Amino acid sequence: MQNKNPKSLFGIDINEYTKDVQFPVLATKTDFLYLRSSGSGTGRFRVDKKFIEFAAESRKYGIPVGAYHFGVPSYDLTDADRQCDDFIGILQRGFGNKNYGDLFPVLDVEVPIDKTITTKTLIDWIDRFRKRFEKKTRRRLMLYTGLFFIELYDKFYIPGRGYPLKNMPLWIAMYKEIPSNPKYPPDIGGWTRWRVWQYTEKEIVAGTGNPVDGNWGPDNIELLIQPRNVTGLKATMDNNNIYLTWNRVPDIDLLGYNIFVNKEWVGTVDENATKYQIRKNKLNIPKGTPIEVTIEAFDYDGETSKTRAKVTL
Repeated sequence: MQNKNPKSLFGIDINEYTKDVQFPVLATKTDFLYLRSSGSGTGRFRVDKKFIEFAAESRKYGIPVGAYHFGVPSYDLTDADRQCDDFIGILQRGFGNKNYGDLFPVLDVEVPIDKTITTKTLIDWIDRFRKRFEKKTRRRLMLYTGLFFIELYDKFYIPGRGYPLKNMPLWIAMYKEIPSNPKYPPDIGGWTRWRVWQYTEKEIVAGTGNPVDGNWGPDNIELLIQPRNVTGLKATMDNNNIYLTWNRVPDIDLLGYNIFVNKEWVGTVDENATKYQIRKNKLNIPKGTPIEVTIEAFDYDGETSKTRAKVTL
């Protein structure tokens, strides 16, 4: 994988045990912030005591913020469903209805370290959690795990299936202070790049009262967040067609736009498009029915705009 570079963003992750958190200071010292929202290490779903407060403070001071759930995989794959649904619920308590944070939501998996489950079970549990999460929220889920843990579980390789998790954005933990670790994370688990690298658990940062986890992120915050909402959407209509125009979304990882009429998909165009023509005779809309046109941007991760731009004809 890549090393960090001078443009790499800097972020920390904090939880209820982080002391003397001063968000006005963190807003000047960090580029992004992750919060622990919850965990299941006790055998039940437990909300971090500071999550709701920290989420509000992060937003108040304009810090790009996301949250993670400490998951505990097991042979009971239906527990992935329960933990997933509880995670979705607490994210909305912290960030708002149908809002799951600015940054990728994260599933943190670093147990069991005694290999009481098989590699196949571990991968199936994570995959089940992420597919359910992404279907219910329309957000991509990032995986947090450690280099040691990936190595422990056969490098996340399943014979006949390869590396089923390799298309998940990766937040990898590999601490530079451990002498046996390489200079930067190696290719492993099917991944050739990290999105976030947790390089230490001993970072001293103004705005916190004890050492915290330090993380290098991508070169641009757009690689951790959803595409911007489309602006400037306009529509005109004649007897045969609907003509759309909009402003180009400037995100560096923009891939294209999805277009809908009365909530039904009608087309996809690439990142350079700023206009689209819809033939009315293909819509099967009864005469006199209002026509609502919406559009969303999407990026290379499959993330979409938080809200679709809308115009009614």
